Amino acid sequence: MEITRRTDYAIRLISALVHADGKPLSVRSVAEEYDVPYSFARSIQHDLVLSGIISSTRGANGGMTLNIDPKKVTMLDLIESVQGPISVAICARNKDWCPREKHCEFHHVWMGADHLLHDYLQSVTLQDLIDGVKSPHISEEFTRKDAFTPENIKARSCDFCNKQHDK
Repeated sequence: MEITRRTDYAIRLISALVHADGKPLSVRSVAEEYDVPYSFARSIQHDLVLSGIISSTRGANGGMTLNIDPKKVTMLDLIESVQGPISVAICARNKDWCPREKHCEFHHVWMGADHLLHDYLQSVTLQDLIDGVKSPHISEEFTRKDAFTPENIKARSCDFCNKQHDK
């Protein structure tokens, strides 16, 4: 799993909007202040408007404004809204991708890494990070010695898959 440059830039734009407290900001000024190429920022702005994360108003008093509550949106939500579902391996995300899944010695490791990554990124909201009050953390269930045994991964997989299907 890799955070794309597009995602990094999108998070910078969103961060600027959180700091603006509802005041519209121009794409150009945010791009300059946050070191995002302007043409890239315009493209990202368009995608963020389509996803409902921000709104954009034209005119002298226009600009971008935030449409989400930063206290309720997690880093996982933001990343997946820009680059789609994240996973360390396709077999961890797509159950039917590999016919060897049931016999693969490594599958439980990839599933465990996916669970760890999702838990970590869901553990903190955008507002927590902006305010500096909370850092992402690793859930205690992942610090136990037996956390990544095939049995525990399979048990968490059922919960994880159910949460994914509920979205």
